[in-house]
Amino acid sequence: MKKEAQINKIKQFWNEQALKHQSSYLATVPDKYLKEIEIKNILKYLPRQHKKIADIGCGNGFSTIEFARQRNSDFLGVDYSENMIEQANNFLNKHRFLKKKVKFLLGDVLNLGFKDNSLDIAITDRCLINLVSLKDQEAAIKEIRRILKKGGKYIMCEDTQEGLSKINEMRNIANLPIIKNHWHNIYVNEKKLIPFIGRYFKILQIDNFSSLYYIASRIFNAVSSKDKTKPDYLSIINETAARLPSAGDYSPLKIFYLEKI
Repeated sequence: MKKEAQINKIKQFWNEQALKHQSSYLATVPDKYLKEIEIKNILKYLPRQHKKIADIGCGNGFSTIEFARQRNSDFLGVDYSENMIEQANNFLNKHRFLKKKVKFLLGDVLNLGFKDNSLDIAITDRCLINLVSLKDQEAAIKEIRRILKKGGKYIMCEDTQEGLSKINEMRNIANLPIIKNHWHNIYVNEKKLIPFIGRYFKILQIDNFSSLYYIASRIFNAVSSKDKTKPDYLSIINETAARLPSAGDYSPLKIFYLEKI
């Protein structure tokens, strides 16, 4: 499939998800507890003092609204899906007390339209994996660097191919089928992308915050489930694991905490 057609197909998928799930977390991820720990762990890197923050690939604004509820900063939520931005604004209308500090805008991570050196912090949460090539992922990282002030922070919360391979090794031992990438995702290749990132950012931390959760939810929950390919995301195993501190290096989803250089 040609690049432009693939881009349009992915965008249409997210437009449909927005119409189907509206303001629910389900618009961007099927796993409720994974969404909760994503938000919880991204918040660790958001300072309490006032900052100007872009949530790039914000979807329906579910996470952005929660960030704004818990931090005294100005938030710009950006997404290329018209329907996602519409749902985000609908969601914001239900949280009118946040309207002075949250704005949702239609935009593209490859061409954000913000001024150079204008933001303190940028967040992507499973945004880069929806681009269609490593080259586009690299271009997005450069664009994010452009809009950040010197010393600005980039909270890159993305799935990696290496992390997926590690949880799949454990699933193989447990006689479970491997987890495959969704058709619309290209997981980050750490071996290729980390050296590229190092040219533009200082890597302050790589946080494998969801490792224990993946072991519990994708191994133990899957083994106990009747459907080995689609375990119950709302199970007591998942709920309990989401409350526990993480350990190990067995999940695709990681936070790369970066500083512009």
